[in-house]
Amino acid sequence: MSSMKMGLAQGNTYHRPRFLIEEMEIQGAISGSVSFPGNNQINTLSISVKDVPFQNYSLSGKRVKFYLNDGSEDSLPFFSGNITDFVPSDNGVKLTCHDPRSFISGKSGRRLILTDKDNYDGFSIGAFLHDNILNKINITETIIGLDMLNDTSPTYNLSSVRGERTIYEIAIEAIGKAIDTDTDFLNPLGYFFDIIEGNSGAQLVIKKEKILTSSPSIIYSYADGLIDYKYKRLIPPNTAVYKGGEFIYTNRPTGSNVIQISSSEEKSRAEIRNIAIKQILLENQQRDEITITVMNGYDIGLSSIVHLDVDDIDIKGNHRLVGKNITFGNSLNCQLKLNKKPIKVSDYMGRIK
Repeated sequence: MSSMKMGLAQGNTYHRPRFLIEEMEIQGAISGSVSFPGNNQINTLSISVKDVPFQNYSLSGKRVKFYLNDGSEDSLPFFSGNITDFVPSDNGVKLTCHDPRSFISGKSGRRLILTDKDNYDGFSIGAFLHDNILNKINITETIIGLDMLNDTSPTYNLSSVRGERTIYEIAIEAIGKAIDTDTDFLNPLGYFFDIIEGNSGAQLVIKKEKILTSSPSIIYSYADGLIDYKYKRLIPPNTAVYKGGEFIYTNRPTGSNVIQISSSEEKSRAEIRNIAIKQILLENQQRDEITITVMNGYDIGLSSIVHLDVDDIDIKGNHRLVGKNITFGNSLNCQLKLNKKPIKVSDYMGRIK
């Protein structure tokens, strides 16, 4: 693992986070963190407050809004969702809040039982989510915004999904199979779910990953926003094993690192070998997991292209933002996670006629 710390950049001096429960602003000091983990995971606000205008037993499910207000007053929340847990203490109460996708995921999320008679075969991912959220979640009020809900291109339709699962589990499985290969066949782009804060609440959207050659949303250097970085150089797979054979890439100077290639459909040995070769080549395009600490750009969205203008040639250049974590209180700290890890070729090769 390599790291570098300089701390030359200067950040904003204005910082006044605000926290509201059911539109009532909580007074006094607040501290905590906001996590946007990416990979279709739920966003989480963990916050400690000295006092709340509600009895503790009535906090569960209350709507919350959090404004970061770094540099200026925000017009839209940095995070909105609902209280899912609380822990009282002598100094106040610690709240855990999740974005509205918690209503369709996890242990308490709405579940579906799909059978050969009752199912969503032929529904696109967007249509499946819209139907279930509108009719099962947003019954008396809008909990998950649908104004911005879109679909993948090309459209991926559900097929033969059976059994009991949450709405979100079904959607995540489907979106993992919706792949754009038209932009660059050897660098396929995946889709993922995200939450965008809007004037009418938290909106569920489907986003496509940005190609790494896109213009960056932000450029970090030690003179502009970057405090430090660390990265771990991964040893990418160099051997792909598949039914009937294997593909070995390079002379394996670091030893054997094997991945298993499987196919959900009947394919010839040559077709499976082709999948194996492409997967190995994609895996070897990027070997770093990067974490940077920054002083600005807290509001950039997941999959945004971030350019690192640093001397280290191993990580200098464009990367995708795959997660971020912001801690707040007396000061602000922001860590961004960057990664170029490719998706699995085998996930989309079976869909190519």
